[in-house]
Amino acid sequence: MKYYIGDVSGNDGFWSEPKAYLVLNSLFYDGIGTEKARTAEGKFLNPAVLDDVDRLLDFYDNMFSAFYKCRAERDVITYRVERYNDFLPIWNTNNTVSFTSTSTGGFLDSYRDRKGITLIKFFIPESVSCINVAEVLDFYAKPDEAEILLPPFMYLDLIQTVPTEKEMKITDSDGKSPENSCIAVCNCWNDVKERTGSLSADGAEAGQRVYEALNNGRIPIQEDIELYVEFKRDFRRIYKRTFKDYCT
Repeated sequence: MKYYIGDVSGNDGFWSEPKAYLVLNSLFYDGIGTEKARTAEGKFLNPAVLDDVDRLLDFYDNMFSAFYKCRAERDVITYRVERYNDFLPIWNTNNTVSFTSTSTGGFLDSYRDRKGITLIKFFIPESVSCINVAEVLDFYAKPDEAEILLPPFMYLDLIQTVPTEKEMKITDSDGKSPENSCIAVCNCWNDVKERTGSLSADGAEAGQRVYEALNNGRIPIQEDIELYVEFKRDFRRIYKRTFKDYCT
């Protein structure tokens, strides 16, 4: 959890990356649209995160295990400034797509560094799977973020809303008001069972070349894109579970 939120140290290419979450979350999205959006915002996708596939999967195993153990102790309302392009698959599937950072402190300025935004207010009922970062860590490096982390593949009841006059003053990195706003009521999450299967090192290496191209403002070669996108599909097959049989 410390690694995910960026509380890192040392000079190891993997463990010292304070924004590894940019890569860790991108694997949950189809295509390379989310990677393009992040690099267009000037963010760096560190290829070293994909250096060791087994280490990478071990990280996800442990993160999902933490969600299995942690539940909301009471009803909570949280907020997120989401990229509009990343909001669309949430809206289309009624699920969180990746690890989803939300805050009890409102719509944070630190999340307004993206192009095109949607405002999401989350209602998290008592006993729903989530991680209150300040409560689970012995030292919380970013207390101002007041973070409640939601797992991927959580079912959401979504309600489209109209941004208030105050919310319209929340702008993206280009000074533009939100595209829209939404209420998301968190529902069920079926914990991931013991993982079986692994991932191709060739796909990970292709992903590294895709990152290097995007980081340097180049278009990745099509063969690398196809290998990396298939790598991401395999990744989601390993972890994704359906939720309809578990929702009430």
